[in-house]
Amino acid sequence: MFDSYIAYHARTRPRALALVTPRHRATYADLDADINRFAAGLQALGIGPERGIVAVDATSTHHHHLLILALARLGVASTPKEDLAADLVLSQRAPSDERRPVVHLDAAWTARTEGAPPTPVLTVRRDPDSIARVMLSSGTTSTPKRIPLTWRRVAANGLNGLSVYGADRLGPWIVRTGIDSGIGYMMASLAWTAGAGVAADFAAADIAGLMERNQPGVVGLTPIQLRDLLGNLPRGFELKPGWRIAVGGGVLPASVAREARMRLSPDVVIVYGSTESGRATAGPATRLDRDPGFAGWALPGVEIEIVGPEGEILPDGEAGELRIRSDRLAEGYLGDDEAGAQAFRDGWYYTGDLARRLPDGAYVIDGRIDERMNIGGVKVMPNLLEDAALACPDVQDAAAFALPDARGQDELWIAVVAGQEITRETLMTYLAQCPQRLPAVRIAWSEEIPRNAMGKIERGVLRDQVAAALQPGGA
Repeated sequence: MFDSYIAYHARTRPRALALVTPRHRATYADLDADINRFAAGLQALGIGPERGIVAVDATSTHHHHLLILALARLGVASTPKEDLAADLVLSQRAPSDERRPVVHLDAAWTARTEGAPPTPVLTVRRDPDSIARVMLSSGTTSTPKRIPLTWRRVAANGLNGLSVYGADRLGPWIVRTGIDSGIGYMMASLAWTAGAGVAADFAAADIAGLMERNQPGVVGLTPIQLRDLLGNLPRGFELKPGWRIAVGGGVLPASVAREARMRLSPDVVIVYGSTESGRATAGPATRLDRDPGFAGWALPGVEIEIVGPEGEILPDGEAGELRIRSDRLAEGYLGDDEAGAQAFRDGWYYTGDLARRLPDGAYVIDGRIDERMNIGGVKVMPNLLEDAALACPDVQDAAAFALPDARGQDELWIAVVAGQEITRETLMTYLAQCPQRLPAVRIAWSEEIPRNAMGKIERGVLRDQVAAALQPGGA
């Protein structure tokens, strides 16, 4: 487990950077000592594996990481603060949630713990098949599901990730999504395993400075976060070819990938997977110019099949549901056996993604099956329409969705966040380049596209916002 690697690096590379946030900087020696302090402090409060799955609600990014690491050292499973089914909450805030038991870590406790001598706390011996961490699904279309990760699976994910993210890059691993996300938790644990430092909670405008001041590392982010980073690069920023830009959590538009290769680093890697499956495919973003939606090739130890509605394996080039089998799959969802039985069948995880296998074994993701729109008999994948809009230089963000008209028939809409210079005619010119047949498209000019912490579009929220604006007296 990565807390053991932190202790190891604290002995062998004590002055190497382990964790940096906008307000705090810690070497491996510093971080390991603080983990021991917090682990001892939690032990004194009676926090151990018998307390079940523990949520962390910290007031700073640094303390958030420390508490998760201290729990890991004690063999305690952790979970995000949003997990309402957690057995216990460790909170640095005043208790306000009566639905879960809370242990309040007030300012006095935190100050006392940070000032205590760093008495070594040995990592607890753990059953490798017991739960180490609970992650929450994105929840953009339903209540978030609880996905259990065992200690064995966390370790296996770390080994698998070295080939994707690059163990030779010991500069900062900049995590844009936060440690409570699947990408953030995996990248942080992998960086500490490899002996790299984690940079967390930095705004897009500050990342360029980190890349300029430090030896090459990794920037892990979602497609929308990559667009944000490109939009905040300062004048005079020079290409950083030693850095790896790893993009996951959504389909990467080819236009965004090209700009990233020209302005950030030529080494842009696409990573596809899920919290349920871990990383499944990876490949260079250069391939997007030829195959939009390209997601890479299956990683070692991963089996992938494209299947039809009856589970039949489809030939290359034909679109169907992508399913995954590997030793890193979750076994189901905690507290939701029905959803687990639907997604996990016969040793396979059914992703809900519409995908195709190409003749050379690469995979293309066309979008989410449950997001495919049927507009008057014309099937439309929203991400393809969004990519066409995002190719317009003046468009900052876009989201496609269906909304019933006065007769109850779905119309195709696209919400667009754009600069003042863009006109409807200009936007329609780019939308016409969409590689799918489109019915009439209506445009909603928006100030912001609602997205969750992973940057995924919350289409239900967006539909409600536009529907309300269309009502008499609406904004």
